[in-house]
This record gives sequence, C-alpha cells and structure tokens, in this order.
Amino acid sequence: MQENQEIEQLLSSDCSSAYFNGFSLAIGVGDVLIALQHNGNPHIVLNTSYTVAKTLAKALTEAIEQLEEKTGNIIMTVDQIQNSLDDGDSDEQ
Repeated sequence: MQENQEIEQLLSSDCSSAYFNGFSLAIGVGDVLIALQHNGNPHIVLNTSYTVAKTLAKALTEAIEQLEEKTGNIIMTVDQIQNSLDDGDSDEQ
C-alpha cells in the first residue's frame, strides 16, 4: 500500500520525467556517472556517489527478481537478447 502511495506521489509531483532505453557508465575517483540514452543518443547524465549507486543497483535487482518470481518470467538483459539475435544470424548463413 505504501509503495503505491509513493508511486502516485512521484507521478503527481512537478519532477521531470524521462524515458530511456540504454545507458553507459563511467567510474570516477569520487563518484559514478550514468548517461541515460534514448535510441542510442545521450539524454540525461546522472552523477552519484558510490554508495547511492550500489544501493540503487541492489534495489533494482531486488525489484526485477521480485517481478520474475511473481510472474514466472525471466527478464532478459540487452546483452542476452543481442547474443540470441547474433546466434540466430549465424544459423541463417
């Protein structure tokens, strides 16, 4: 219940929102840079501390694992999809 209220509050706020379908990462001496991409083009750059980056990674992993468990579907990564497509191309030759 609290999670739904948090989502509703975020969606109704004046915060900017953006869709992204790719990203790149860079690690600096003091922080992490995350460049969000839309169709291969840089869209938004996020800078965060190592601690927040690791906490975000953990929270995202847990959320996806929970979704997979509840639905019985394994969400493929972009790399897994690309490898499957590449393997399919070699079968056609």
